[in-house]
Amino acid sequence: MKTTRNITAIVSAIALTALVAIPAIAADPVKEATKVQTQANMDVKDAASEAKKAVPDTTQVNINTASSEQLQMLKGIGAAKAQAIIDYRAQNGKFKAVDDLANVSGIGAKLIEQNRHLMKI
Repeated sequence: MKTTRNITAIVSAIALTALVAIPAIAADPVKEATKVQTQANMDVKDAASEAKKAVPDTTQVNINTASSEQLQMLKGIGAAKAQAIIDYRAQNGKFKAVDDLANVSGIGAKLIEQNRHLMKI
C-alpha cells in the first residue's frame, strides 16, 4: 500500500511539474521579443532599401557635371574617388553611360550598382 501511494504521489508531482513548466517553455518572453525585434530590423532594412530605389530624379547626381562634394554624397565615394572621377572627366570628356564609371581607377561594378539609382548622365 505504501509503495502504491508513493508511486501515485511521484506521478502526480511529475504531472503537476510538467503542466506548470510547459506554458513557461512555450511562451519564453525573451525569445519572443528577440524574434519580434529581428523581424522589425529586417523590415527597416527592407524599407530603407526600397526608399533608396524610389529616390526621385531631382536628387540624382549627374556624374558629368557633379562637384566633388556632390559625388561624395554617393555611397563608397570619398574625396579621392570623387577627384578621380573629375580628373577622368577632364581627360576623357563626358561619360556616355553610368557604367563608364568603371573606367575610373578605384571604381568597380559593385560601387556602380550600389549607386546606380542615384546617378544620371
